[in-house]
Amino acid sequence: MHVAVIYSKGPSWRIERPDGEHTSRHIAHQRSNFEAGKLLMGGPFTDEPGGMAILDVETRDEAGEIVQNDPAVKAGFYVVALHPWRITQKHLK
Repeated sequence: MHVAVIYSKGPSWRIERPDGEHTSRHIAHQRSNFEAGKLLMGGPFTDEPGGMAILDVETRDEAGEIVQNDPAVKAGFYVVALHPWRITQKHLK
């Protein structure tokens, strides 16, 4: 199943450089999930703080475990919303 993860500013949010502590740990966590085949795509929004990721998991609980183990989520830098997502159209280049 696919799950869309929306990352929004959490209670510990602060603007930081791309190589800041929370951003760096978040990116490392995302990279490990990408390498494990769980993260299909993800990235920051360009119009406001936060971002989105698409996970490929067996259950919504698995998606919850993945995002709750994100150091930036644990620290309250981000809060997340999970949305089961059904792909109805796909365009490949």
